[in-house]
Amino acid sequence: MALEEKREKRPPVTPMMIEEEAALRNGSRGLPPGPWAEAAGPRPRTTERHIAVHKRLVLGFAVSILALLAVTMVAVLLSVRFEECGAAADGPPRVGGNGSLPGGARPPPPRAGQPPGRPEPEEQARGGEATAAAAEEEEEEEEEEEEEEWQRRRLLPPWARPRLPRHLRPLHYNLMLSAFMENFTFCGEVNVQLEVRNASRYIVLHAHRMHIEAVRVAEDKLAGAVRVARSFLYPQTQVLVVVLNRSLEVQRSYNLKIIYNALIENELLGFFRSSYVLHGERRFLGVTQFSPTHARKAFPCFDEPIYKATFKISIRHQATYISLSNMPVETSVFEEDGWVTDHFSQTPLMSTYYLAWAVCNFTYRETVTKSGVVVRLYARPDAIRRGSGDYALNITRRLIEFYEDYFKVPYSLPKLDLLAVPKHPYAAMENWGLSVFVEQRILLDPSISSISYLLDVTMVIVHELCHQWFGDLVTPVWWEDVWLKEGFAHYFEFVGTDYLYPGWNMEKQRFLTDVLHEVMLLDGLASSHPVSQEVQQATDIDRVFDWIAYKKGAALIRMLANFMGHSVFQMGLQDYLTIHKYGNAARNDLWNTLSKALKRVGKSVNIQEVMDQWTLQMGYPVITILGNETTDNVIVISQERFVYDSDAKTKDPDFGDNSYLWQIPLTIAVGNTSHISSEAIIWVSNKSEHHRIPALEEASWLLGNINQTGYFRVNYDVRNWRLLINQLTRNHEVISVSNRAGLIDDAFNLARAGYLPQNIPLEIIRYLSEEKDFLPWHAASRALYPLDKLLDRTESYNIFNEYILRQVASMYLKLGWPTNNLNKSLVQASYQHEELRREVIMLACSFGNKHCHQQAATLISDWISSNRNRIPLNVRDIVYCTGVSLMDEDVWEFIWMKFHSTIAVSEKKILLEALTCSDDRNLLNRLLNLSLNSEVVLDQDAIDVIIHVARNPHGRDLAWKFFREKWKILNARYGEALFMNSKLISGVTEFLNTEEELRELKNFIQSYEEGTAASFSRAVETVEANVRWQRLYKEELFQWLRKSLTH
Repeated sequence: MALEEKREKRPPVTPMMIEEEAALRNGSRGLPPGPWAEAAGPRPRTTERHIAVHKRLVLGFAVSILALLAVTMVAVLLSVRFEECGAAADGPPRVGGNGSLPGGARPPPPRAGQPPGRPEPEEQARGGEATAAAAEEEEEEEEEEEEEEWQRRRLLPPWARPRLPRHLRPLHYNLMLSAFMENFTFCGEVNVQLEVRNASRYIVLHAHRMHIEAVRVAEDKLAGAVRVARSFLYPQTQVLVVVLNRSLEVQRSYNLKIIYNALIENELLGFFRSSYVLHGERRFLGVTQFSPTHARKAFPCFDEPIYKATFKISIRHQATYISLSNMPVETSVFEEDGWVTDHFSQTPLMSTYYLAWAVCNFTYRETVTKSGVVVRLYARPDAIRRGSGDYALNITRRLIEFYEDYFKVPYSLPKLDLLAVPKHPYAAMENWGLSVFVEQRILLDPSISSISYLLDVTMVIVHELCHQWFGDLVTPVWWEDVWLKEGFAHYFEFVGTDYLYPGWNMEKQRFLTDVLHEVMLLDGLASSHPVSQEVQQATDIDRVFDWIAYKKGAALIRMLANFMGHSVFQMGLQDYLTIHKYGNAARNDLWNTLSKALKRVGKSVNIQEVMDQWTLQMGYPVITILGNETTDNVIVISQERFVYDSDAKTKDPDFGDNSYLWQIPLTIAVGNTSHISSEAIIWVSNKSEHHRIPALEEASWLLGNINQTGYFRVNYDVRNWRLLINQLTRNHEVISVSNRAGLIDDAFNLARAGYLPQNIPLEIIRYLSEEKDFLPWHAASRALYPLDKLLDRTESYNIFNEYILRQVASMYLKLGWPTNNLNKSLVQASYQHEELRREVIMLACSFGNKHCHQQAATLISDWISSNRNRIPLNVRDIVYCTGVSLMDEDVWEFIWMKFHSTIAVSEKKILLEALTCSDDRNLLNRLLNLSLNSEVVLDQDAIDVIIHVARNPHGRDLAWKFFREKWKILNARYGEALFMNSKLISGVTEFLNTEEELRELKNFIQSYEEGTAASFSRAVETVEANVRWQRLYKEELFQWLRKSLTH
């Protein structure tokens, strides 16, 4: 792989160095090259300079011995007591239960904020500050000498490299933890069984933000210890370095024992704490979030996905709590002082990032699958009592059975716990056997939840369960192929939901608007990136977790499934999972397996050759189909990279040549006023090609990308667009629902990028007054939204507003408002019809339909006067937002009060978002400032508050100003949490569209970019495109609208 080759490249070396290194590579301690093999560094030659260094080391050692004696004497005199984890460093632990954790009476807990086992500051002072400082300075000098020696040989030391050295492989972890929830600290002892692949005197593994108390190394089968010369943390690469007195021998097994302590942080990553209120009492819990690189904050480990090992975990906690982990509890040992140790069964081979545990006082409900998998949902006791987790629990059981049947690979663990937590950085995390969800994405009260909320909950659960196979059972080799798990999980959100609700047509229809159309907006930027991208630095890892990996990955998988045929595709996936289970796989492993599946049914397609162009190139093509006026039945098909900023074509020379080419499975059909032909597939691989199309008559139109199964846009000559518009107006049902939605989305985006006249998309949506299907309306609503935001602060906005209202009016009157269906099951309602009605009501209220506004105000007033909420569930968010926007401050205060008093998480979410709809700038400012108070607004919800205020034309500048003023706070809070920062940056800036705002953005970036360069680069490109559109196309659009409205 290119990444491995690049990582192995080194600066020029001297012949002597080559000789030394060859001796190590070829000697008896070496191993043949392979994925784990990496040469150990040669030993340095002795020089006069080294003799001087050795003298300093001896002197430093003597000083250290004196310092140790002094500290020991003080400790004895003061009867200092250390925590149990720390005490284990000085001798065998006192055993409790099976001997894996210290037992007996629990020592006094450390002070709040002081990690257990670490001496108090006063004791450190009494131990002699000068001596400690001298010892620390000596150790730093030793580290510097060691690093200088590596640099002298023109090599990075193994601890300074972006990836761990490959000379060791972890086989098994025995991890023992004690969690002190009263002061949010924990201590741990980890024993790692290591296999030596290449000789080395260094052990390098990840450890971050923890205090290391002791390190020991011993041969597993022989009792002899390997002396540790010293150990140190290297924060730059977040590793712990253990320097040994002698090299570890090849093909031997060793045990690494580390005793450490750390804080249960008040943040969102690693082992962190959260809280909730029950009966007026605040209760705390501790939970983990390790993906992608945060296991190292909870225990020293080899924190890369390739290092799969087995894990045996034990957790000691107060008996008022329970503990959970990936596997079931094997035994629990109770102590007399009210503490208990839970020992969990050993895991299968797995990576560190989906290891998990929790310490909480939740309760649960459970069910069992046909194959005997125990499924439990843990949540706050009041939520369990109300049955808020019952829906999630029931569909989880059904989905495990679905995946086991679809993949023909059984679920691999004896149990699956779903844990609903109040605070979490993401919607959910797929930890194997212990999936963690933020409450809003798993708890559901049918009496007050809309269809759209039920759909959100369903799809998040479907996504995380798919990860139990794609991600947990088979794990990407490295983060460059994170889409191999996230793309599949995102695609199966729609396949799995179709299994639960067959009539909803999620994969064939809703996928288009929610995935394909959405990601094409992002991937149409010149600053996009390939779905598979090189990851070298730790900072690069967070960057790959974005909608390109999730949504583009899913769209490419859907395209692949369609051109392979779904049954062959399914057979290929079954083979892929069976071959690679409990291991790692890269994209080429998938391509090879799928190619073999095709070969078995008599088809010969090199999947790798086709898909590398889609995964290793950024962006996507726009196919242009032109009728050849001189030759009958011949059309010209050309491809080029689609990009919103046409200026990028002159800035980037690659746009001008043939560097962007794809092998495109273009499906095409010919239609007329009453009929459409069956589709044919044309593989387009050149810049421009001529193709003969049978039965292409003068009045016939062409339609490309049938049902939008391909990941590309299609443009036509203006004549063909006119024929398609005419067809939609006369008899739109000749064209499929999916293609009607696709035509709308393509036309709006082609016009926005300058490929089409601005009037074409607005002419297309004139037919919507006759459209009875939800999907085209949804596509139109989503396509109109960014156009609305480009225009909503312009003087002529009312012209655009009036045009949209005219298109919506007749369907709004036909459909009317829903009745209150509090006693009706959501899933019994007609999904398509109710979602269509909701979409039309949203458009009508958003663009100012008077009846819609009156209805919303009436419903809000009735709620306030009666204190009974009779607003229909499926439109509550629309009514709340419209009411807050139209009515006085008292309504805002009423919604604010309800936000605080409600205990239903689905209701809490839409109440909070409604507060951002106010026209009152003082209220919007007040809300922005309150959003950073974690006691008022949960950390993960604050981002949504800021983004929703930015979408409000009355608050856009306020949110932009707030974002800049509070950037340091926001970046500190969300900077490490994958794409939370990029979501915030995009949400606040995407609708800025003036020259002044563009200048402000560029000036801000110069001051505060700090590690989010890619997100800010996209933001600048988006705002530049907005400004450019205003300059080039705004007046053209308004001229056409004025003319259209007068006819």
